[in-house]
Amino acid sequence: MISNDWQESDEALLQVLTQALHTPDPTPASVREAARAVYTWRTIDAELAELVHDSRVDELAMAGLRAEEADLRTLSFESSTLTIELGVSTTALLGQLVPPGPTEVTVHREGSAAYTIPVDPDGTFRIAPPPTGLITLTCADVVTAAFRL
Repeated sequence: MISNDWQESDEALLQVLTQALHTPDPTPASVREAARAVYTWRTIDAELAELVHDSRVDELAMAGLRAEEADLRTLSFESSTLTIELGVSTTALLGQLVPPGPTEVTVHREGSAAYTIPVDPDGTFRIAPPPTGLITLTCADVVTAAFRL
C-alpha cells in the first residue's frame, strides 16, 4: 500500500513513484475477458465455410449396416467461393481446396498458436501428424466452422 507521505518532499514522491513502477497491478479478470472477446472478432470479415458432410455422423446414422468402421474420416466444408475436403487418418490430415487457388492454409487449434501449411498448385495439402482438439482452418478469406479431431 502506498502512503500519503509523498506530499512532504520530492524524495518521498520519487520513492512512491519508483514503488508504483516496480509493483504492477494485476490485470482485472474483466479486462482479460474483454481481450478474449475482441480476439474472436479478428475473422469477422471472413466467410464461414459450413460443415456439409462428416463421415463420422453418417456412420452413426448407418449403424448396423456395415460390419466395420472406416479407417478414414472425411469432412467437407463449403462456402460460396471455396470447398474444403478433408480426409483424417491416424497419421495425417489430407486436404483438397476446390477450386485450387489459395497457397496456404492456417491451422487454428484451441489452446495453441496458429501455424501455416503450404498448399500445392493442385490445391492439396497435408498436415502430419493430424492436429487434435477443436480446430478451424483459414484459407484466404474463408474460415471453416470449428470441428473436433
